[in-house]
Amino acid sequence: MKTLALTTLAGTFLAGTMLANTVTNLQATYRSGQVFLTWQERDLPADALFTVHSHHEPITADNLSAAQTLASGIHRGSARDWWQDPQSFNLKAEPAEPQGFVIADGATPLAPDSGLHVHTVAAATAGSRYFAVTWTGSQAIDPGANSLTRPCRTEVGQPLPIWQATTPAPQPQSAQGKALVISLHGRGGGITAGPKARPANYLWFGDHDQGWREGLPVKFHLTSGGDTVTMTLHDRVWANRPVRESPDARDHCPAISTWWFGYNRNLPVTTDTPEIIGSNYTQRYILALIQWAQNWLGTDPNQTYVTGGSMGGSGAVALALHFPDVFAAALALVPVYSYTWDICSTSKSATAQRIACPMGPIKNRTAKLLDGADLLQHLDGARNISVLADTPPIFATNGRSDASIPWNNNPAFYRAANDARQAFAVYWNDGAHGMSSTAPEDVKNWRTQYRKYRLNQCFPAFSNSSDNRDFGDGNPENGDSEGWLNRGFDWHSAIDQPNRLGMTITANYPGITYPITVDVTLRRIQAFKAAPGEKLRLQINQEKPRLYTVPANGLLTVTGLKVNTPEGTSFTFTKP
Repeated sequence: MKTLALTTLAGTFLAGTMLANTVTNLQATYRSGQVFLTWQERDLPADALFTVHSHHEPITADNLSAAQTLASGIHRGSARDWWQDPQSFNLKAEPAEPQGFVIADGATPLAPDSGLHVHTVAAATAGSRYFAVTWTGSQAIDPGANSLTRPCRTEVGQPLPIWQATTPAPQPQSAQGKALVISLHGRGGGITAGPKARPANYLWFGDHDQGWREGLPVKFHLTSGGDTVTMTLHDRVWANRPVRESPDARDHCPAISTWWFGYNRNLPVTTDTPEIIGSNYTQRYILALIQWAQNWLGTDPNQTYVTGGSMGGSGAVALALHFPDVFAAALALVPVYSYTWDICSTSKSATAQRIACPMGPIKNRTAKLLDGADLLQHLDGARNISVLADTPPIFATNGRSDASIPWNNNPAFYRAANDARQAFAVYWNDGAHGMSSTAPEDVKNWRTQYRKYRLNQCFPAFSNSSDNRDFGDGNPENGDSEGWLNRGFDWHSAIDQPNRLGMTITANYPGITYPITVDVTLRRIQAFKAAPGEKLRLQINQEKPRLYTVPANGLLTVTGLKVNTPEGTSFTFTKP
């Protein structure tokens, strides 16, 4: 991508000279589906808040009320790159010298005491558009200063994140056909400045659905190697204030975590609101970044995966279950599956308190999403996996003595996944939060096995295995201290044709005892279509074919399939 300083970019319009106590020098630059608005702020109070307006005619005092409001509540110095300041993540940290955002590849950073807003063009704001910026102390319009006198040509397009590194940026379609792995960090991560800083080489500005206001900046780190692109995201949102009402002291800073989901829509003022209404803002920008990777980098839409541990594992489970048409599979280490106020003997807090941090005091008030859905029901993993439709395979680990992610919520999810015949494998032991490092090697190999799945390929979901262990009732004192569901299962030689469907199922891990029986349900069937009540033939190994009637729910399940050896057992459905 050609890199130019903002002041020389095509489509930049100067709007006047400096004036005191107002917004001046407004400029607008269109690029790749977005308008980058910058301005100067002189002699304004520290608590000044700005509003960005748009209109198809030059904005004046007479038509300001008819102009479209693109964003409000924009703070002073919004061009400052807060991702480069340690105090954004910890108020006790030494502050860094203010730096401005770099909003074009290779460009000079903006002045950190200036203003910035990035508008993502929609159908209603496409074409010749004028822009203006006002602030809380004055709605005055001064054409050529805080209001453009020349239009900015805009159109709807694929927004592009902005390369932040000094090395060459990835080129269009440079990841053609590669898999995309979305990597989610745990609680306390997402720090990009100071001693705990993690790298970030891309900057993204979200649209109005991706944050409490349009144009919020997100940073992430992109790497590419072999057949895989990995997008390591940073879960922080700028609140412009320490969120001191949060029960977690790690949120007592201006850039907080969202548990990879979202937050209260009133976040910049307070989350202690009479009505708690939030949105899955974070999930939305993750989906937008995946869309960019597919459209611009060329990653394979059938090979998008999500992985994470702790808070990241929790986010992986929620993303997989809410967006089964996006994610081929998920790997979740020590995740939360559902959010309740139940206290476990091994835990320090209830799981619902994790969501209370970005959402507000939801224990005593019903929390809703923007569409009116109940928040905790929306995040109930056991409910979300109890569906007829195919959900992405989830590979997980949990510790029965985990003080951070309580054990008591897990069995309900395990049971629901099994009863719904969804693809789910889990290993647990009596360990604490770091138990994944003590898992057997075959379980650790799930880190690569989950990448076997594709959105456009049939796969088996295992349930009711005779090798499953007892996970108990949620009390850490009950059930097997070490155990698993669906450990060691795999498949190969899949056939999915209009008149023929089948595969070979294997089961193997150190210490396995044969024979094993298991129910096998075929998911994501592509070519083979069978209606409820239809008569099929089912052949297992070389046995005589038997009659099989498709059940009312339409799920093709081989019940009690016996695996006697490491070589496995084959089965085939055929139409007469």
